[in-house]
Amino acid sequence: MTGWQAGLVSSETVPTDFTERLLRRFLLLCESPRTRRRVLALVRGSVSNARAGRLFYALVNRVVLNPVARVMGVESSAVRLELVGSQLIGLAMIRYVLRVEPIASLEIDELVALMAPPLRQALTGRAAPVPALPAGELAVVPW
Repeated sequence: MTGWQAGLVSSETVPTDFTERLLRRFLLLCESPRTRRRVLALVRGSVSNARAGRLFYALVNRVVLNPVARVMGVESSAVRLELVGSQLIGLAMIRYVLRVEPIASLEIDELVALMAPPLRQALTGRAAPVPALPAGELAVVPW
């Protein structure tokens, strides 16, 4: 049974640089003068228009996810690839539309280093252990 059929891939079948290449390709798409305007219009439109959202999602799959996965030889379940796509779309929204700091002004190398591990986890299903926080580290935020 392949990783696609099983719905899981092992961390050995996801090359270490796969998520870095994926992120860099996506960020290039968002920041390139040739594609920036169209991509960001789709990101903005996807909030209020389901059709625009589907177009953007299809673009991310066609131009970023599928080519990088094919070149790198990564197999994963459709669900796992969709999770990665949703994280990329959320990143575009936070960085380019809402311009949330400090994410909006991070250097690409810093952003790739921070985002690659959760993307790799979405692909492999394996999380690194999370260290316990000391008591009192979490603040309750009233809504």
